[in-house]
Amino acid sequence: MTHPLVVPLHVSGRAKSHALMYFRMCARSLVIYRRRANQLNGLDHLNPRYDQMYSAVEEAAVEPVVYAGMCLEATLYDLAVCLFGEEFVEHTDKLDPLAKFFVLAQVVDKQPPNKASVTYQTIQNVVTARNRLVHSKSQPGIDEFNFGKVMDRAQKLHEQHMLGITSSFRSLVLLSLYFDGNIFEELRIIPSFKKPEYWVDLVQKELHEDVKWCINASRKERQPGRLC
Repeated sequence: MTHPLVVPLHVSGRAKSHALMYFRMCARSLVIYRRRANQLNGLDHLNPRYDQMYSAVEEAAVEPVVYAGMCLEATLYDLAVCLFGEEFVEHTDKLDPLAKFFVLAQVVDKQPPNKASVTYQTIQNVVTARNRLVHSKSQPGIDEFNFGKVMDRAQKLHEQHMLGITSSFRSLVLLSLYFDGNIFEELRIIPSFKKPEYWVDLVQKELHEDVKWCINASRKERQPGRLC
């Protein structure tokens, strides 16, 4: 059995935009991951359930990053095509989300975004972690000369992925805040976080602290005279 075809018309006038669906999927999967990780942390390594729970956590750790990457792709495409048209996105469609954000921010603001900004760095964390998952490559498990190298490499990759998980939902909130003003309130590609009434009922309570963190971080970096 297959589900029926429905082609919704987005408020922006685009058909079949998945950005908001991916936003919800990212948020939901992050909540699930955190719950499972907390359950795992409460188990002793010798508990018979530990290995099963570890596998569940490892699987849950993939989804927030992948869904965040999908949402970034869809949101940046929709935002670019709504603001600047089909011809503009034809020139940027092959870029990864970080490069798309850079180009779009530069066109909107008439200057390039700060690569040290929390928004840029958070999106970069997601793109790095997402690319490692989508283009997964096994690593050497044995180094006859230095086993410490194996552990150091594994630790570095693990830290990159943990950064991707932490940054997953936050990257979407920060992206909305970066281009906020009337843009996201009018197009509603993903929620606006300009006022609490725009997002409080749409975001799980477990993620409200993440949203507040993003709002505070965005406020500190807000540039005077932004165009949007």
